[in-house]
Amino acid sequence: MTLNPDTPQGNRPTVGSLFAGIGGFDLGFEHAGFTTRWQVEIDPLCRAVLADRFPHAQQLVDVREVGTHNLEPVDVLVGGFPCQDLSSMGKQRGLAGNRSGLFFEVCRLLRELQPRWVVLENVTGLLACNDSQDFQTVVQSLAECGYVGLWRVLDARYFGVPQARRRVFLVGGLGRQPPMELLADAAAVAAVPGPSRSQSIPCEADRWPANTLLASNTPSRIALGCEVLVAHAGLRDSMVERGRAAADHGLCLGLDAANFTEARAAGNAVVPQVAQWIAGHLMRAIQT
Repeated sequence: MTLNPDTPQGNRPTVGSLFAGIGGFDLGFEHAGFTTRWQVEIDPLCRAVLADRFPHAQQLVDVREVGTHNLEPVDVLVGGFPCQDLSSMGKQRGLAGNRSGLFFEVCRLLRELQPRWVVLENVTGLLACNDSQDFQTVVQSLAECGYVGLWRVLDARYFGVPQARRRVFLVGGLGRQPPMELLADAAAVAAVPGPSRSQSIPCEADRWPANTLLASNTPSRIALGCEVLVAHAGLRDSMVERGRAAADHGLCLGLDAANFTEARAAGNAVVPQVAQWIAGHLMRAIQT
């Protein structure tokens, strides 16, 4: 459920974004009818993207330096807190690490701002890090802030995006359970063609949901281990050159060799279609 796109910005439910990156979370929520009030992002290049795409939102730098003194209240707080200390590709210091430990700044801001809803995202490594004690800490900390809710692993391939990208999302309400529809299936698995299913050729590389640019553990990973074989008739002696525009799915989905920063930012972003699906359910809850 979304608002009419003609609804004035000032009349829409509001969202504040932590660790905003280039705005994947924010884009999904705005497509569902929310308006972004503020974004906190430490990378200056990402902030430049945010300023261009969200001119109506306030941009701030450091999550450790924001609070009620410079942030206005919002209906929903979203954030994909840093995953480097949780990822299986790192040393897995977990929430004790300097980067993933910024989760506790999220808790501080929840206590200060008390938004109606909070939506957090991270890699699935969060579920197992330190024998799952870190995930228990996350859930317990949110509960201590007054938020109860649910968590679920969502894969971008089931939201119309040609990539296998599994991420854990936590949705909590301030003294209120989130809509139970968030635990329902987003799409039938059989409806999504996978690499093991026969395909007619030529079949574009982008048609295959796989561990590509925006998937798995690193922003620049492209089918490590030959997970996907892409066949193009008549191109036996040529490498497949993949180039996709940033407008394809709202974010850059291709690897531009001249601009690794763009690829890295896209690789770190929340998939907007997944964020929009969550936001649509929260929009219904806000309006009832």
